[in-house]
Order: sequence, then structure tokens, then C-alpha cells
Amino acid sequence: MKRALPILTLGLMLSSPLSNVFAQDTGLLGGDFNIGIEGEVNAFARGSTDGQADAYLSGSYVSLSVGFKEKVRAVITTKLDALFEDSSLSLNEQFQLGEFIKEAYIEIRDVGGKPIAMVIGKQPMAFGQKVQAMPLFKNNPMQDLQEIKEVYGFTVDLQEGLFGIFDQVEISAFESGAGDLELGKIDGLSVRLSKMLTDHWLLTASHARIGHSGTGNGAETKTSIGLIGETTDGFLVGWAEAILFSNNPRHQNSNFAYTIGGMIRVSETTDVVIEYNSIKNEVRELGLGVKTALTRNLSAGAEVRWIDHLNQDRSELTFGVSMTYTFGNSGRNTNEEYLFDGDE
Repeated sequence: MKRALPILTLGLMLSSPLSNVFAQDTGLLGGDFNIGIEGEVNAFARGSTDGQADAYLSGSYVSLSVGFKEKVRAVITTKLDALFEDSSLSLNEQFQLGEFIKEAYIEIRDVGGKPIAMVIGKQPMAFGQKVQAMPLFKNNPMQDLQEIKEVYGFTVDLQEGLFGIFDQVEISAFESGAGDLELGKIDGLSVRLSKMLTDHWLLTASHARIGHSGTGNGAETKTSIGLIGETTDGFLVGWAEAILFSNNPRHQNSNFAYTIGGMIRVSETTDVVIEYNSIKNEVRELGLGVKTALTRNLSAGAEVRWIDHLNQDRSELTFGVSMTYTFGNSGRNTNEEYLFDGDE
């Protein structure tokens, strides 16, 4: 953790002036244009009963956007942890620009005067419900099953849904290869349907086919069903997601995974999170975490996870702490995109 704190401090020093500069229209490009900057610095430290320990900046980013009349927006997002070696804070001697550029896309809203949006470029694709509430959210063993990200493609977002049955329909077409600046073969397709069952219950359903062209491994498919609910006062949030998949490169001996969790607000600034994750034939995990807001932009967290490695016949306890600093003016909430207090 000692190695993580200097980098977090540097982020605090650099980010506050930047966010103040871009917090309003600069006037240099005219009133129809707006410039935004936002970011998140996540400093994590983790240890386990197996004797492993590390510190890292996973999930940290800086994003710059330029918009025109709230109709067109160009976004570039950099992945700060690409500057460092995996699970360490040593500078990455194998630095690659393609890995550093996390997102690079253009978003067009109200296409043809209709409630339709299009997103073209390197971006997260439509899949899953993206609830990441644990303090060290990158430790979730299901993360790669729940996301399709850092690939080139395009997404069409029908914001009034489909025939009144769903509230939102998103369709994405994309390449399989992730983490570079080269456009590969468009061999992936996904769709995500969202429906507000009541004012406090949201249902999501997703399906994706990923071609993995050129790997010789064949196509991967996965289907996700998720449900998120909250109490009327918003103090308790619960979620569940099940994923049925086949031919996943990282989970060759499994075809089913699920997660269930809840978060309760115990004070105005503190949340307690409990989450259970299971991947058939591979791992089951129970985590307990607490997150508290120290200031408007700075939060801290701690967690413990019991992990049963089914395919290795061993179990372990992991312990972790985190500090997160957010800055910017867009109000974007990437870690809990589908929770009810988000803007999008």
C-alpha cells in the first residue's frame, strides 16, 4: 500500500485543477461546443492466506470528451494502469499505446430526429448489467464473462425500446481482438434488452456471439439474465445475474456462472456490500466489503473474500483495501452504471 499512496497523491494534485478548468464551457469553440474531462484513480492493495500480496491501479482512467449541441460527442479514455506492470506499481517496460487507449469513439444522438443513438469506435459493447459494487471490484472472478470491452465496433441504442415491450434495446457489432488500435474482422454481435418492471426493479437480458476469428478456437456464445432492485428509500440494493456460456477461452471446463449480492447503506456516507459468485467446476466465492466516502471525491474501502478453487482443491482468504478518487464534470458513473442513482 505504501507504493500505491504516492501515485494516488499525484492523482489528487493533478486532477483537481484539471476538473476546475473544464467544469464549464470554455467559450473558445462557441456556445454549441462543450469540453469535459473526468477520471478515476483506484489504488488497491491486497493480500491472501496463500502468502501473495500486491498493489495496483486497476480500473484507473482519464477521459476527455468534446461535444456539439448535445448531439455529437467524441471521447478518448486512457487506462492509467497500462503504465505499470501487472499487479505491481513498477513502470511497464512493454508499454503499448493500444492498451493505454481504453476507449476512442464518437457518439451521435437523436439520429434522424428519433430517440436513437449510435456509438462508433473502441468502446464497451452492449452486454450484462455491469454491477461492480465491491471495493476491489476488479477481483470478481466473473468479470470477463460479464463484459465485452476495449474492442472496435458500433452500437445502436434504441432509447424507446422495442414495440413497447422493452424500455431500451442496444445492438452491437464488433471485432473479437481487444486491447489494440487495429481494426480486426467484425465477427461479434450482441444485444441487450432492458425493462423497468416497476419504479424499483430493472430486468436486463443479453446475448452475444463472439467469433474469435483467426484463433482456431471457434465461436463463443453467452447469454445473461439480470435483475436489480432497491427499496423505496434507496438504502438497500440487491442484484442477481446468471450467465450461460459456451467455448469461453478462459473457462473451457465450465458453461454456467451466477452472482447474487446486496448493498445496504448503514450511514449517510457508508455502504456495506455482500456478494456471492460461482463459476461451475471452477470457483465459488463469498465476499464482504465496506465503502465509505471521506470527501465528495475521495472514498475508501476494505473487503475480505473466501475463495474455494474447485478445480485446484484448495481455498483461501483474501484481504484488500482501496482508495478511489474521482474527478470531472460529466457525472458519468462507470462502476455502477445500472444502479438507480446513475444519470444514464
